[in-house]
Amino acid sequence: MTTFGEINEPSSRTAWEDWDDVLCSENYVDLHLEKTVEAPKQIDTFIILEGRYLYDCIRAHHELDLVNACSEVNLRLYRTRKMNNYVCTIRDYNLILSSEIVELLKPYINISTDVIAILTKPLVEYQVSELVTKDYVIRSLSTSKQSPNTLDINFTHLEQPNIITGVSAGVICWREITDKPAVALVCYIEHPEELQIQELFNFLEKFKVIPHVEKTQHNNLLNSNLYI
Repeated sequence: MTTFGEINEPSSRTAWEDWDDVLCSENYVDLHLEKTVEAPKQIDTFIILEGRYLYDCIRAHHELDLVNACSEVNLRLYRTRKMNNYVCTIRDYNLILSSEIVELLKPYINISTDVIAILTKPLVEYQVSELVTKDYVIRSLSTSKQSPNTLDINFTHLEQPNIITGVSAGVICWREITDKPAVALVCYIEHPEELQIQELFNFLEKFKVIPHVEKTQHNNLLNSNLYI
């Protein structure tokens, strides 16, 4: 007796996926930017800062002007004051809405010469054969087409089987499909509430997102008056 070719139903709910009982219409959010602002004709570099850590990095000290926002997904769109760059910050959003968020950003992504996405992930999610002894690890993932500009991004390529998800992944995939350059920087962090990563601050300063790093006082739990 063989079961080859037969359809075997799952014997228990443990074999079901979490989304099997979820209707597509549930929790649907109609995303839109708060202001009707026309995208510029050209952007040098479009920078995506994904996650609470990066949001906190620029919250108190930045050189940006707010252009637009989408409160449903905690998205803010800024223009740098000293360069023709745009910055998008996004945090605490539903991953299911990633495709819709990418659609919101497409008018800006499509006309940008370069796109850089920076996101943070827990260090425990970093899968590598050797032992990690640092408090953080930064890896890069780029599209097939390289930028003609000198972005000076020299981080080690993200190793398999590590992957990225969310808005950053969607934007990088879209740029790959449209044969345009883009790069994602993935920062795996051990203690994001206590860590100050100088390499990221230097990077943000280079693109005029924040002031000079030596003049910036970074806010975290270590230099606050909050005691737990």
